[in-house]
Amino acid sequence: MKPLLRNQTAGFTLLEIMLVIIIIVTLMAVLIPNIAQKAEQAKIEQAGIYITRLAGEVATYEMQNSSPPSSSQGLKALVEKPAGDPVPRRWRNYEDKIQPDPWGQEYHYEFPGRHNTKGFDIYSNGPDRQPNTADDIGNWQQ
Repeated sequence: MKPLLRNQTAGFTLLEIMLVIIIIVTLMAVLIPNIAQKAEQAKIEQAGIYITRLAGEVATYEMQNSSPPSSSQGLKALVEKPAGDPVPRRWRNYEDKIQPDPWGQEYHYEFPGRHNTKGFDIYSNGPDRQPNTADDIGNWQQ
């Protein structure tokens, strides 16, 4: 093995370091938007799954009590026995708590529904958090 001369160094040149940094930055520029898009899609799917669960609980409520909760009773009727009209005959605690949607907003309930005119609508305002927009997620889509 040759000994190093005084002006020779063992290490990376500035060009090599810059090339590695450029490669890393390029990979990050490609991957980060894809990861963010997948995270948003996962939230949309999570909201859809929870809406399906709530719709099942409201359908059970309806079978046991002859009608679903009114719009004024809302999804809260699955957690606490409603006092208003119609008074449920065979109420039970269907849910411990109604979770917020993945964007931190409350789920909405309407009976009769605007989309399910002979049933009920359960929906989230979706990623934009605005009601009645194209990105709303509801039980009419399933």
